[in-house]
Amino acid sequence: MPPCVGRVLSLLHTLVTYGQDLADALRQHAADPRVLPYFAFVVRVFGTTDLTPILTRIARGLLRAAALEGRLNRLAARGQDLTPTPIRLPSVRRPATVTPAAPPSGPTEELSTEEIIAKDRRRPVGAVLVDICHDLGIAPGQMDRATWDQLHRAVIEYGGNLVTLILSRDRWKLSEDLASSLNEIPFPIDAAGEPIIAFPPWPAPPEQQPPPLAGGGWGRRPDP
Repeated sequence: MPPCVGRVLSLLHTLVTYGQDLADALRQHAADPRVLPYFAFVVRVFGTTDLTPILTRIARGLLRAAALEGRLNRLAARGQDLTPTPIRLPSVRRPATVTPAAPPSGPTEELSTEEIIAKDRRRPVGAVLVDICHDLGIAPGQMDRATWDQLHRAVIEYGGNLVTLILSRDRWKLSEDLASSLNEIPFPIDAAGEPIIAFPPWPAPPEQQPPPLAGGGWGRRPDP
């Protein structure tokens, strides 16, 4: 197994395990998911208390992960390894002439899961990893340090946008209705009176993480 492909596959399996565990827990408590200590966190991540769209999005993330796994396995079968995406520095450009934007020709249709997966085949691996995390409801703060190190290096090395992943909390814009529904969900309060949002248990303890490659791993030169 080429080393960089093997590392991304190991990371992918960790993300998939998390998504499967979360989906199983939500299905098992479908009658009243509020008994889960981290349900308020799940609601904030997915922006809804309705389990149907939450489970649909997790299923989409698992399908994307399976497609990426197949893509990486085919690469390994050819004896090829992942290569880091060159970092492009911003170029100096002359001010462009501002022209008014044309009105949209019609309503934008949401892509189906099949269309998304087909599009992913042409996208950088790091970008697909970020979208898988979004679909599975994974936030950086949930991860142990070893898993986070693997993820952020993979995203940076293979063409993803780390800022998009780190700032994923900006997507948690709650409507008034959703905010009021959160008030009905019992969750612990800290000494200052602020609610504590418990993270779902992360399925990959640090001791199960593969050791780093010599020289920094992920195809990079050793850090100075």
